[in-house]
Amino acid sequence: MVISDPDAHPRPSWDVALGILGLVSVFLVTTEFAFVHEPRLSTSLIIYGIDAVFLADLWFGSRRSRRLASEEQGYTDRVGSRYSRRRLSIILLGTLPIDILFFAATAMPWGISLVLWVRLLRVIRVEMVFAVLRRAERRASTNTAMVRVVRLFVVAGVVLHLLACIWYLMAFVGDFPEDSWPVRVGVVGEGGGMAYLLSLYWVVVTTTTVGFGDIVPKSTEEYIFSLFAIIIGASLFAYFIATGASLLSTLNMSKAAFWSRVDTVESYLRSRKVDPQVGIEVRRYYEYLWDRHRGLGVQSLLGDLPASLRVQVQSELMRDLLPQIPIFSMSPRPLREELLASLTPMVIHPGGYVVRSGEVADGIYFIADGQVEVVSPDDDRVYATLSAGAYFGDLTLLLGERRSASVR
Repeated sequence: MVISDPDAHPRPSWDVALGILGLVSVFLVTTEFAFVHEPRLSTSLIIYGIDAVFLADLWFGSRRSRRLASEEQGYTDRVGSRYSRRRLSIILLGTLPIDILFFAATAMPWGISLVLWVRLLRVIRVEMVFAVLRRAERRASTNTAMVRVVRLFVVAGVVLHLLACIWYLMAFVGDFPEDSWPVRVGVVGEGGGMAYLLSLYWVVVTTTTVGFGDIVPKSTEEYIFSLFAIIIGASLFAYFIATGASLLSTLNMSKAAFWSRVDTVESYLRSRKVDPQVGIEVRRYYEYLWDRHRGLGVQSLLGDLPASLRVQVQSELMRDLLPQIPIFSMSPRPLREELLASLTPMVIHPGGYVVRSGEVADGIYFIADGQVEVVSPDDDRVYATLSAGAYFGDLTLLLGERRSASVR
């Protein structure tokens, strides 16, 4: 029995869009709060547009979960409660435009519009961004390194941006004392732009411990925050180094293991005095296997699956081809599943032979991707070129004859 996972989404591209929009909204909300202090029409329209996208995602996601749950014998309540616990409260709190109710309010705590204080709730969307990255990591086929690198940069970007906002906001809340850094560098009242750029510049310089000294703390509060930023920077740098080393070691380990196995195969072939041309073909196959599948053969990828699940996977992999092949499209479902279960996936490198002339027929071959040439026994003539959706070897198999042509 399958229960819908609210964290799962059927369209990865939609997930990516949600992640980007979530980061944009967090950036806009915090930047406007720290550097502008009053809501602007253009920013408000963008933020409310993003709110609408997130609410639409919530609505469609909940409908999908209820539909899938009802199909699995009435587990709607269980799915609905799980959905509420894990995402509903977060999305509603950070998405509903509650700040609209405060546009008429004149209160400005610490000189910042009450609307922007309420709008800060959208910072909660940072959690949604990391949820998207977690789903992307689960969906990654053979290597999650790229997703982890993206997550690494998202963490660094969010931390540095928030530190920059706080660095300027400290001087603003104190009504820009004479010894504050915005007064010394002359960016008071610029409303963002250069003020944000210089804040971010100081944060990067401080957290990386470069310390050019052109923007330095003067007050007690600035010294305390500078110490905090240095500690955060040191921790972030250590996290970068540790995670980067882990990613590189993982990549190198899998690559080293694969090519070590290739070297073993080649050493064995040389020790048995196999024709060097055969060794070259073996090498080409392994190079192609690494380029396309990072060394994982298709059989090994699907070999651990139970028979019923393997049939479903085979059906999905060939969903565009099955209607083109009469033996599958015209067969009843039980027979079609039996045929799918009998399929053995193969990977042939460019220039490699699928079958050779004179061999005893051992099966029917279906082309899922790429092209093959039917050539004469001496390889001088090309009889035909077959593309994805075509098949061959059926007549030879039924008649029990040897193959009259090669296929490469």
